[in-house]
Amino acid sequence: MEHISPEVYAKILDADLKNILRKSASGKTLSPAEHARVVAKAAGCNDSVTTAKTAVELAVLLGAGRRQVTRWQKLEGAPPAAPNGSYDVVAWREFVRGRGLKAAKVASEVDVAALRARKTLAEIEDRELRVALKKGLYLLKAEVEGEWHRRMALLKNLLYAKLTLELPPLYVGHDAVDIQQINQNALDAVLREAASIE
Repeated sequence: MEHISPEVYAKILDADLKNILRKSASGKTLSPAEHARVVAKAAGCNDSVTTAKTAVELAVLLGAGRRQVTRWQKLEGAPPAAPNGSYDVVAWREFVRGRGLKAAKVASEVDVAALRARKTLAEIEDRELRVALKKGLYLLKAEVEGEWHRRMALLKNLLYAKLTLELPPLYVGHDAVDIQQINQNALDAVLREAASIE
């Protein structure tokens, strides 16, 4: 399989997010991963990590410094750590967004850690997308459109040939009911043939 360019990858992620938003707008319940994706996007992030193992990892995912997160943890309504010491990133993003908190400029080593985390996440998502593409779970829009146009042209040719070349001689000497049955049989034949086209 060919390498997916960052532009194509971004378009696929954007299309996936639009599908999630359409699902939500239609009243369907989002999965936890889909919900996390929407919350992350609303918070200005493109990742959808739902759990941080440590406060440092949480700070990186929120784009804040560790000390800043420690101050935020003292605010009323701040999401608590889980019994195992991990943090719910989705809850934290909602908390930060709801309170209008802003991340201060953090130390360069945290910036580097954030960049590494984002790079790792992007690599993981890229691998997952490649696997999904190989499994046939996703198709590029251009491929779908091309196949649709090809099939519509074939169907048009089949109908044109049937209606203009084959059917008129069959109508001679038949009444309206017979002609209706001839048309139905011809249409059924065209649809069977179109369905068998690969």
